[in-house]
Amino acid sequence: MRKLDKTKLEKFVENAPTFDEHFSECFKNKEYVQAWLEDTLNEFLNTGNVDEFVECLLDVVKNSERGAITRIANNAGINRANLYDIMSGKVTPRIDTAFKLIKGLGYKYDIKLQSA
Repeated sequence: MRKLDKTKLEKFVENAPTFDEHFSECFKNKEYVQAWLEDTLNEFLNTGNVDEFVECLLDVVKNSERGAITRIANNAGINRANLYDIMSGKVTPRIDTAFKLIKGLGYKYDIKLQSA
């Protein structure tokens, strides 16, 4: 026979945030965002997977504070409508636009070459 009272675990699971809620919460931590972007950039430089790199950049843009899209677009030197088209998947950004988004998000990058 099943207990009528929920166990602590059941209550915890019921009240736990969804993955999307947790993911969005992570983007409030600037150190997390910077580390994530650094890892993503390094992965792109090693694999050439531009789609994953752009997807990660767009996750950061989408999870930015309210009203940040205009600021990000201005700082990146791209049209706000174009940024919305990129975010909605209507437009696939070129690699130079992806690097502009890094600047628009308030970061600088320094790529160093090493012998293979």
